[in-house]
Amino acid sequence: MTGAGGDRVNVRAPHRTGMTLVEILVVLAIVGVMASVVTLGVGLGDRGLGVESEANRLADRLRLASDEVLTTRRPLALAFDAEGYGFMRDDLQADGVIDALSERHRLPDGVRLTGLGVTSPVTIDPDGARPVVAFGLARGGQRWRVEFDGLNAVATPVADAPT
Repeated sequence: MTGAGGDRVNVRAPHRTGMTLVEILVVLAIVGVMASVVTLGVGLGDRGLGVESEANRLADRLRLASDEVLTTRRPLALAFDAEGYGFMRDDLQADGVIDALSERHRLPDGVRLTGLGVTSPVTIDPDGARPVVAFGLARGGQRWRVEFDGLNAVATPVADAPT
């Protein structure tokens, strides 16, 4: 084809940019595989640390309960047994306790909670200067200790006695 000045003009179909259907399907397959890997891997990092995470959770909830007591000026009680624990008002009802504390927390299978020198329930009093209260959490050979002084709670691992 020639143009107005006798020059040759090359007419081609316009070049299309974008992705083909095959490329899109490959990308979707890769995304699906990665999503499956992530979904199946959720929680794998915590399986060996069940006692540690439960000890830290108890310490966090004790600190939250202490804040609640200081804010409302109403005592709370921590009721516990080997399988779990929960926070209640002095009338042994969970009503009025902030949401994060109102439900009884059930420990994972194999993790056990004991009061070290204390019995259930333990009262968290806004005016009382309580001595340090300690709890033990154990699963197999893993042992953790949670110490609570009425304001702060600290979780620490317990080293096994040398044999």
